[in-house]
Order: sequence, then C-alpha cells, then structure tokens
Amino acid sequence: MTVEDGAPAGTSARRQGMREGWYPCPSGQPQLRHWSGTAWTEQTRPDLVRWVHGDRMLDVPGVFAFGRGSDEDDSGRPGPLEPHIWRRARLALILFVPIYLGLLLPFGLLLSDIGLSSAAEQFVYLLILVLGLGTYGRWHIVVRWLWLRYRPEPPKPVPVPKPRPDLWADLREAGFTDAARRLDEEVATGELTDVDYVRVARVVQSTARRNGASNLAPIAVAIQEEGGGAFLHSSGQRDLPMPRLVQHDLVTGQAQLGVAAETDRNPATHQKERFALDTEVLRTSMLVVGPPGAGKTRSFARPIIELLGLQTLVGLASVVVIDPTGSAFDERQLPGFFDVDIDPNAESGPSSWGFDLFGGASGPEEAADRLAGAVLPPDSAVRDPAVDSAARNALYSIIAEFHERNGRYPLLRELIDLVLTQSPVPLLNERLRLLDRPQLIDLFDGRPRKFSMREIDRPLRVRIALPEGSSPQAARILARLAIAQFVQVVAAPEANREVFKGLIVDEAGRFVDEYVVEGLQRARAANAGIVLLAQSLSQFPEHLRSAVFTGTGCKAVFAGVEPADARYFADYWGTSWSAETTVTTGTATTTTTGHSSTPGSPGRFGRGEKSVVQALTGSTSTQYQRSVATRAVERYVWSPSDIINEVPVGHALISLATPDGIRTPPVLVNLRA
Repeated sequence: MTVEDGAPAGTSARRQGMREGWYPCPSGQPQLRHWSGTAWTEQTRPDLVRWVHGDRMLDVPGVFAFGRGSDEDDSGRPGPLEPHIWRRARLALILFVPIYLGLLLPFGLLLSDIGLSSAAEQFVYLLILVLGLGTYGRWHIVVRWLWLRYRPEPPKPVPVPKPRPDLWADLREAGFTDAARRLDEEVATGELTDVDYVRVARVVQSTARRNGASNLAPIAVAIQEEGGGAFLHSSGQRDLPMPRLVQHDLVTGQAQLGVAAETDRNPATHQKERFALDTEVLRTSMLVVGPPGAGKTRSFARPIIELLGLQTLVGLASVVVIDPTGSAFDERQLPGFFDVDIDPNAESGPSSWGFDLFGGASGPEEAADRLAGAVLPPDSAVRDPAVDSAARNALYSIIAEFHERNGRYPLLRELIDLVLTQSPVPLLNERLRLLDRPQLIDLFDGRPRKFSMREIDRPLRVRIALPEGSSPQAARILARLAIAQFVQVVAAPEANREVFKGLIVDEAGRFVDEYVVEGLQRARAANAGIVLLAQSLSQFPEHLRSAVFTGTGCKAVFAGVEPADARYFADYWGTSWSAETTVTTGTATTTTTGHSSTPGSPGRFGRGEKSVVQALTGSTSTQYQRSVATRAVERYVWSPSDIINEVPVGHALISLATPDGIRTPPVLVNLRA
C-alpha cells in the first residue's frame, strides 16, 4: 500500500532518481518514511537525530522521560503559589480594617504625644500597620509572585537556527572521520535504527572510556566496513523481528505501559503522564496479580519482554521467559524473537534445543540441591523435614559418586535408573519418575543442542515452554528447575554484572519455592530481576505467600481480584489521614399555641386539616438548624473494596520501587491509552 499524503508538488521528477530507502517524510512530520523505489509506503520511523537529542527528564520512577523538558514553561513564569501563603495573605488583608479601626485611637494619642502633625500621624500609623500585617501575611512574596506571573511578555528575539547535532563526535574528535561519515550516510537514508545507534554508540563510548580515544582504530575499521551493522547481536537482528507493541526509548531504557489516569487519587507527579518501566525498577522484581482475561500477558509480560529483547540487541541484557501454556509467547505471537526456544512439545530435530539438567551448578552438592528443590514438593521441607533432608542427601550421594567416577553429571535416564536402584527414600523415587516421559527424556538427553543457564551471562533471549497439557506435574518440576538455575547463575560470584538478567514467569504461583524467594533478594544486588505473574496470591504456597509479596519491590493489581488479594495490597499501600466533614441539617415547626410538630407528619384529619387549624389558631414559625463538624480520619490509600470495584477495565494499580529505596505511591494506569 502506498501513500502520497502531504507530498509537495513537483517532487515526482526528483523521486525518479531516489533509490529505495528511508527519507524525511514528505508530509513534513518529524519522522522518516520508506520509499519503495517507485512510491512512498506506509512504513515510518522516528527521526533519529531528533530522537537522540530530544527533551528528556528523569525525575521520578514510572514516568516516561522522552518528550519532557526540564522547564515546561519557556516564559519563566512561576507555578501556583503555595496554599498556606495565600491563606496568610488573605487573613492579614481581612484583619487590616478591624485592626486599623481598633488601634486608631490609642495609636493616635501615642503619636500626638510625640508631637507629630495630623498627616504625619496617619502616615506613620499606616506604615506600622502595613509593615506588621504585611510581614505576617507574606505580602512581599505574594506581590513578587503576582509580578512574575502576570508581567508583560517581553518581545521575543528572532530564533537562531541551531546547528545539527553531531551523533558521532567521539569518532571525529579521535580522527576517524571516515567511520563517522559512513554512519552519517546511514542516518540520512534512514538505514540506522535506534537499536543500531545505541549499540554502536555504547561500544564506542565504552572503548574510549576504558582504553582511551587513541585505541578506537579497530572499532572505527569495523564501523567503516559494516556501518550500523557493526557489533551485531549473535542473531544478526538490527531491530525486533515484529512490530513493537509499546513505545520504547532506548536512551533511557524505558518502555511505556500506558497513561496515568487523571484522578485525585493519583500522585501529582504522575497524573496524565505516560507511565513506563525500565530495568532499574525491574531490579527490585515485580509481582503482577489479576484474574484471567485481565490483560497481564499483553499489558505487562509482552512490553517487558520487548524491553529486555531490545536491551539484548544492544548488548545490555538477557531474558528468560517461562511459558506454561506453550502458546502465550510462541512463534505465532513473537515470530523470530527468541535466540533459544526450548519446547518439549515440539518435534525433536537438528535445530531443536534441549535443556541441561544441571546447567549452572558449580559442583555436585549444588547440582543435587537445586535438582532436589525442583523435584520434591514445594512444602516438603515444612511438612516432613526429615524425609526432605533424607531425599536431598540420597540425591547428592548418587550424583557425587557418578561425577567422581565419570567426570560428568548423569543424564536424566541414567539418574532415574540410579535413584530407583540406590535411593532408600520412596518420595524421591516417586517424584523423579514423573520425569520418565519420552518427550522429557528427549529434552534432557536426546537433542543435539543443549541450553545451559550459564549462557545468560551474555545477551540472550530464551523461551522455555512447559508440557502442562500432557504432564502437568513434570511441567512444574521443569519450571522450578529452570527458575532455580536462573537464581543460581545470577547469584554466582563469577556472574557478569554488566548484563541485566530478567526472568518472566507466567502463572508463577505453581513454580515458586524457598530458593526462589531467596533469589528475589539476591537479584537486586546482582543486576537482575524476576517478574511473577499470577491469577491470585492463593496460588503461591501458604508459607511463602507473605515472603513473595514483601520480596518484590514493584506491585501491580488488576480489578476483580479476590478479596484476600485486595487486602494484601491495601495493607501494603497503607493508610493516610484525611479531613472528614459532616454536615447535619434539620427543621422544627412551631405554632403560637405552643404546639410543635415535624413538617410532613399528618394529623388525624391529614395535611389539609392541619393547615386549617393553624390558620385559625395562630401563626407558624419554622426553625432551620445546620451544624458542621470536621475531624481527622485515617483511611486506606486504596481500600480492598476500592481495588475490587473502582479499578476500571483496562486499568491497573501499580507501585514501583528502585534499588536505592525510592518508592512511588500506587498509580492508577490506563493500559489501553
């Protein structure tokens, strides 16, 4: 489909010589449009130069920084005056007349004794009164504010065109102008994406910072040869392979989720602002709770996956996605997105990925502990600690002996046979046999390529599907094993802290154990984060529920959650003091005979008879009474009832936290804006 919207007349001749590529949009919009070689297409892309040097303001967590200037009012006029200053100024102005009249006689006598004339007395008296009340009422502040706010607008100077910003100043200053020119050409034709810019600029700046600008020669050679395609991710992708679901800003690493609703219950810092997430807040991990169909997958999981996928392409992150249904993030939803796609349900072949049963383990003891944590029931250590300890010891003994004898860890088939013949713990035998399924044996033992969790130390995008349809218990073991290995790799002393590691777990309540809860705390210091999505907190083991809730710094809840879940969030967000005003009104009717009645109460003969009697016996007077009482009341910031009933469809209540302790109040966000 082609478009000619807003194209200036007389450009058809010029277009004949234009090769296919990206060019400034003929409509005049601040974007680039793709030219197919014969006509303009509907494909557009933001202007890279304007995007890189656009206004940004990072002041509070959760607000999309791009497009926000540090000073929204270019005229320099101040914002609203503080309410308490207005109150004092008004009070001083109201008191001026009564104080003037009340002190006129004593001050007049005092000033007359000094010997001042009548005019001088009035001047001195007014001066003292104005100075006294003006000081109390802060009139000097109000007068200065009024002048700055409403002063005449000075004539604006003729704007001077700004020079076009140089995106590659580091290369030019180091003398590598040919490499900079190659990149400028790709910017001019629109070939350079925002991913290319951030990736190349990061490599150039980090190399110059570590080794000095004089050592940029190899970098410049690679740029001169490959342009924006230099230093590509191993996938060879220069952008996401599918359209982006939300707006991203790779300079700040933010992904926009929606727009904060315009309501008094939202903090003033977020009202009507675009709401966003970044890896800095994800380091504190996140808990998302909402009923089925609320939009958790599309509104949270998908934007976060996109965010971490883009960060992976620029070399700053890796992401692991646990897909319980096997269809929420598969090839149909995210075509070509994942570098490693582990799917037990898919047919085995040369290109299919397997999973390393002991990936991430530094020794037999650690390998046995992680595998036992995944295989045994999540509550076994609480329900029967003796059996749990015996199972772990038996598994360690078998794995350690095999490792010492063969110099490697056993395959799943070998491990099952060894446990069935050597383990004295029936629970371990029973649980491990759940993995004795042809598709799982093939996943762990048979596939030519195996993914080890230690590989997320480099930028990588991984999806792990679960066989819940055919083997629900085995699916839970596989999920817990993958999550435990992720925590294991993140917490390892030799882990690469420069790469952010993100784990996204859908339907997380069935897969969390004690080790994962410990990992929520370890992730923050290890430049990693875990996002847990669940339909209800009741899906988490009861003894871990509170620890999961408090261990995640960021929270999100949708409308329609269970009352128990709503109470968790309401208690977490706490209460605040507010002024409650009660107005009571009433009336009383009295006749001259002393008879008193309430208006509207019928007599023996009804309303009409009463009015005749009153007309004959005397007049009637009605007294109106009104009383106003104000008191301080402590209320929930968001009560359980408010969370259940007052969060609209397509909205969510979200609170964020940063690793340095900054927290935001709950913000009502429209996720469909």
